[in-house]
Amino acid sequence: MDHPLLPLVKSIQKTARTVFNAVESIQTAPRKATHAFLGNDPVLERGDHIAVYYGYLHHGIYVGNGLVIHYTKINGHGIVSLDTLDTFKQGKAIEKRSSSLRCSRDEVVKRAHKRLGESNYNLIYNNCEHFVVSCRG
Repeated sequence: MDHPLLPLVKSIQKTARTVFNAVESIQTAPRKATHAFLGNDPVLERGDHIAVYYGYLHHGIYVGNGLVIHYTKINGHGIVSLDTLDTFKQGKAIEKRSSSLRCSRDEVVKRAHKRLGESNYNLIYNNCEHFVVSCRG
């Protein structure tokens, strides 16, 4: 049985992750902007946590064959979608992130596929980075 405070703890953890991501984006903006325009893409494996810098970090799961699953905006709503790597990166360089991997890469991809069409985006509690971390953990 879960402790009654568990939802609050999870909410605080997600909020902290969002704040950390915002601070990291601000602190590393010059380096990330340079990489976005001049950097080279890394070699990617299925299940990789990838990000691209648009003035903020946007995260996704590389699922192989040049495809990415991520939260994207469609008609004003955040929806988990399958896009090509080129659509995801929009001319910017990809950054391979080192988030915790607590399951097989196949399981990561399976979890990402199961969430296709999900439209529960929330900047603080359920954003693109939260999506990636949940698929990998």
